[in-house]
Amino acid sequence: MGTATSHGYRDAMRSPIARRLWAASLASTLGDHIGLGALLFLAADRTGYAIGAAAVLAVGVVPALITGLVGGRWLDRFHRGRSLAGLQLAGGAVICLPVLMDGVPVILVTAAALAAIRVATIAVRSGAMAEGVEDERRGPLVALLASTDQGAQVVGFLTGGALYVTVGSDAALLLDAATFVIGAAVLVGLRLPPPEYRRTPAPLNAGLLDIWRHPVLRLLGALVVCSGVVASLPEVLAPNVAGPGDPLRPLVLAAAPAGQVLAMTVMGRSTAIRRIGVQLAHLGALGVALMIAAIAPSTLAVAGANMLVGAGTAWIVGPQLLFLTHAPRARMAQITGTMVAGLAVADGLGSLLLAGVADLASIGWAYASGGVVILIAAAVGWRVRATSEDLRVLDPSEDRTAPLG
Repeated sequence: MGTATSHGYRDAMRSPIARRLWAASLASTLGDHIGLGALLFLAADRTGYAIGAAAVLAVGVVPALITGLVGGRWLDRFHRGRSLAGLQLAGGAVICLPVLMDGVPVILVTAAALAAIRVATIAVRSGAMAEGVEDERRGPLVALLASTDQGAQVVGFLTGGALYVTVGSDAALLLDAATFVIGAAVLVGLRLPPPEYRRTPAPLNAGLLDIWRHPVLRLLGALVVCSGVVASLPEVLAPNVAGPGDPLRPLVLAAAPAGQVLAMTVMGRSTAIRRIGVQLAHLGALGVALMIAAIAPSTLAVAGANMLVGAGTAWIVGPQLLFLTHAPRARMAQITGTMVAGLAVADGLGSLLLAGVADLASIGWAYASGGVVILIAAAVGWRVRATSEDLRVLDPSEDRTAPLG
């Protein structure tokens, strides 16, 4: 089994479309998490409970669901470059709301609107990659975008947390707005195929049906949504792991994204991540990492365990590549929107439930509960893979992949 791709990061960045998508993602994701870090701390400190921070994520469930399932079918109709630029400008405007108005409701409205914009952006960006980036460059680009996104989260959370502690939330939110504007400027003029062939939207359930009908997408889609239950758990619990005034607070918040960066940087140069068995093993490792976090004896130990959890959540890069391979390109935004909506629901509800476990029992029990969910999901995935002939035929290691018609 090979370990290195013939087309690495440097080759992927020779594509002008790839360069612009990467640069815009870097700017907007950096700012997004500067602002999100401030919103998480604001909500947690104003309410005094872990569930306050979880609410910042949970309020995005319905907007993300509507955007992914209903809006995705319309997003495929419009020019992807102009859509991405417009979404960046909308994000810059929304993040200014808590600067202009005070109160927890404003924080939650802002978080809800940003969740919808985030889902739309990811969906349209996937369509842009499928249509504008060559297949051999797509794997390194997906991994590079993922590792860059996580690196931007690390810097963003550290910066947002530091600004919140030293200056206040307004500075973090305004800096976030500026990065959205920079992202929009980078995307202006992005050259992609015209949208004439997308004049009418696909049926509302087309994305879900595409996923359900394909054995690889069906299995991985279900497992990705399951892993969404714990996707934000380290960030949700961070304000309670390290309380107000604790100098380790920004470190605990940024540890999981840091682990993702390290894992994704290594994974991006490997062909192994396209193998379903490798992805399932990686998912199981995420469950083990959560169990380690559950028994961590100190704040610093929790930060270290969060890095392992972040490295575990990097398993999602493999499914992303297989979705780009197997899903119809003309409906890529709708299919991606469906997946992101499912992730948002799992993330929001999972964050609320596990934060409730932390408040009622302990932080350790919250991590352990998430670990049980992931280990069960990985075990079920292994069972399905072992008994499905379709999955064996379509395993990328067999070099017999074929997109749906």
